[in-house]
Amino acid sequence: MKRNATTVLARTAQPRGVSRRRAILGIGAIAQALVSAPAWSQSNFPNRPIRLVVTLPAGTSADAMARFVAERAGRALGQPIVVDNRPGASSIIGTQMVASAAPDGYTLLYGVAPSMSLNPHLFKKLAYKPADFAPIAHLLNVPFVLVVRADTPYRSLADLLQAAKNKTGAMNYASYGEGSPNHVALLQILQNSGARMTHIPYKDGGLMDVVGGAVDCSLEVTAMAMPHILSHKLRPLAVSSQTRLDKLPDVPTLTELGAGAPLYSWNGVFAPAGTPSEVLHRLSRTMEEITASSEFRQKVLDFTQVPVHTSAQAFAQFLAEDSQAWGRVIQQGNIRLDQ
Repeated sequence: MKRNATTVLARTAQPRGVSRRRAILGIGAIAQALVSAPAWSQSNFPNRPIRLVVTLPAGTSADAMARFVAERAGRALGQPIVVDNRPGASSIIGTQMVASAAPDGYTLLYGVAPSMSLNPHLFKKLAYKPADFAPIAHLLNVPFVLVVRADTPYRSLADLLQAAKNKTGAMNYASYGEGSPNHVALLQILQNSGARMTHIPYKDGGLMDVVGGAVDCSLEVTAMAMPHILSHKLRPLAVSSQTRLDKLPDVPTLTELGAGAPLYSWNGVFAPAGTPSEVLHRLSRTMEEITASSEFRQKVLDFTQVPVHTSAQAFAQFLAEDSQAWGRVIQQGNIRLDQ
């Protein structure tokens, strides 16, 4: 097994006097301003191309969805939206780039859960905070599925956790690295059950070692696990979504099983804080029209993800609650990536 050594880029400290909770809740105040935004006719935005910074590499599902959204939003706005992939350092590189950009609506962030919900808890020194951004659109959720090799005796989450308790730390689980969403989400299950497993971090997530039997289980992105589930190489035991998934209707959620809160990744669009309210209003209305379309919904479902159609204000409330849920697990697990 090839283990992944996590590399973290150190950043400058947050300003003194700004609490993490206040920074998170600051997003809500920004979104509230969208409700009373001036009419679009008062602005000439946009009059040049827009850059959409994606914090994950080209070829990922987030990149594919970003390009899908960029093409349709650009068509609606009358200006091209250029996707700029800036992956690395747990999404810090791309996120910081947008936090430092001019707040004029011409540089946007295609963010994922680590950007806003995990990093503020994982890094003591972070060059941005959630309040540096204005939420524009909550596009989709990315659920995880807990999988084991299909020929194991574990037919339920209870079976797996009981075996882990009986073997007292001898069992293991794979993830994309310390502090990654699937690591933290699986850690929540162990914290709530009292079971112990050894964490094995991989650069590629380690799913093939679960298929091969070298690792006992993984809480994997559903889209990655589905081919192996359909070919009967892996057995799904639970999903981390709020409700059961259409493609796995017989697999219970973690909440149903009393195993913890629904922790999953997500995709959303942000602008730098201070962007004019009429610009935010135009962008959020455009994104709402896209997420309301059947074409968008089908594209998301094709990736075994969950489409979301809501307002910027609702997205801000979600972000505050989501950050608190991830933060509880991270704090209890004492996970820090920049000691």
